[in-house]
Amino acid sequence: MEAAQERLKASEEAVNGHEARIAGVVAQLESEQKEVERLEKQLKESTSVHKTTLESLTTAQKALERERTELLSELNALKEADSLRKNKEGNEQNKALEARLLEQTREVDNARRILKESEELRLQLEERQARIQELEHQALEAESQRRALHNQIQELRGNVRVFCRVRPTENEPAVKCAPDGSSLNLTRADGKENAAFEFDRVFDPSSKQDEIFEEVSQLVQSALDGYKVCLFSYGQTGSGKTHTMLGEGNGDMQGIIPRSVAKIVEASEKNAHKGWKYTMHASYVEIYNEQVRDLLKPGSSHSDKHSIVHKNGVTEVSGVQREHIDSVESAAALVRRASAARVVEATNMNAQSSRSHTIFMLYIVGEHASSGSEMTGCLNLVDLAGSERVGRSGAEGKRLKEACAINKSLSSLGDVFSALAAKQAHVPYRNSKLTYLLQPCLGGDGKTLMFVNINPETASAEETMCSLKFAAQVNAVQLGDGKGAQRRITTKMSAKSEDAADEKKEKPRKEKESGERKRKAISSSEPRKK
Repeated sequence: MEAAQERLKASEEAVNGHEARIAGVVAQLESEQKEVERLEKQLKESTSVHKTTLESLTTAQKALERERTELLSELNALKEADSLRKNKEGNEQNKALEARLLEQTREVDNARRILKESEELRLQLEERQARIQELEHQALEAESQRRALHNQIQELRGNVRVFCRVRPTENEPAVKCAPDGSSLNLTRADGKENAAFEFDRVFDPSSKQDEIFEEVSQLVQSALDGYKVCLFSYGQTGSGKTHTMLGEGNGDMQGIIPRSVAKIVEASEKNAHKGWKYTMHASYVEIYNEQVRDLLKPGSSHSDKHSIVHKNGVTEVSGVQREHIDSVESAAALVRRASAARVVEATNMNAQSSRSHTIFMLYIVGEHASSGSEMTGCLNLVDLAGSERVGRSGAEGKRLKEACAINKSLSSLGDVFSALAAKQAHVPYRNSKLTYLLQPCLGGDGKTLMFVNINPETASAEETMCSLKFAAQVNAVQLGDGKGAQRRITTKMSAKSEDAADEKKEKPRKEKESGERKRKAISSSEPRKK
């Protein structure tokens, strides 16, 4: 029994082994069947591709056969054409030679015509170049005449011109401007005698900044023509001097200094087409408590040592920074930077009182290559600190020291004009840094304009009276020895400076001008009853 069970178990194991082998065989057959199916599919795809390729090759073969046929036809045609060409070669060569000969003949004729036209053009060019040189010479002469006439006009108006500007006020003014635009009346309090004054020009409180500059622009032009020009403002603190000279912003409120620099730059650019090339450099200093400080040098102090030097009739301050001016924008940026560095403090009379004198110095060199001429001019624009009575301004301590220094330098300026008016042999320019710096402009070979700014309020009537008396004194001054301003210009024909104002001066005109000045001095230096 046990033996039968063992055989049965062995039989079952054998059956299970056969079934496993059968299952493996079945799986192998299924895998081979899938491989067969994949190969059949791949064969179909390959057959399709080969069929397409065969069709393409067949088509290409037919196209090549057609092309071969066409090429054979062209070859035959070329052989026929070559045969005809050989037959006509002799005649064609003769015709080609004739054509070449005819073409060369035409080229020779054309070259002769061009040569003749070139010669005519050369002669015309020489004539036109001669005419251009003649016109340039005439233009230079006309420009020289314009400068001379411009200078004569400025001199007829006076070596020292005085303009008066009245500051606006909301109160009842003590100053009344006359309709003639050159005189005004001052009403004084406490029973004091009223006074009337006459100047070259009087601007009432409604005058705009552009109107002010229009009157001084021609004097500014003189700096570009080779003259030393000085414009400065005078008046009590709070009378509007800085507003007149600097103004505000970049628009209509700009003052004389930024407008003057812009005019010089723009005029130099316009003169470029006349052959002039200008180089301009500027420095900006302040005089504070009789010490000079460079406003363009960052971090500079009043303790820095600077000396004033007069070189070739031009004022220079040693050790200060000079900056190149090549555009209106660069000039405006320079003025803004220097203005921000100026010393200002509050007093009882002015919340933004300037505590120093500032001097903007623009050095101009113009060169004309074709004529070899060179002009050197200088423009000094001075914004003076305001004179003040210590009792009214409430200055104490440091402010008091500043006020004393300001009044001392302004007093020195008055002494200089007094000496000039009296024709004294010695003029005390060295009594202050301010007057010594302005010496070349006040010495007779420059052109000078003073703005006297006044406060029309009744409370400031006495300060206004002092300012107007000083301005009348200045207006009566005749600078120099009667020769007028000197223009600094050199040419390649002469290395010496020419005095354009000395040329063609008529004695009758000088005598008339002297008489007019004496009359003005008598009428304006003394107050008269209203």
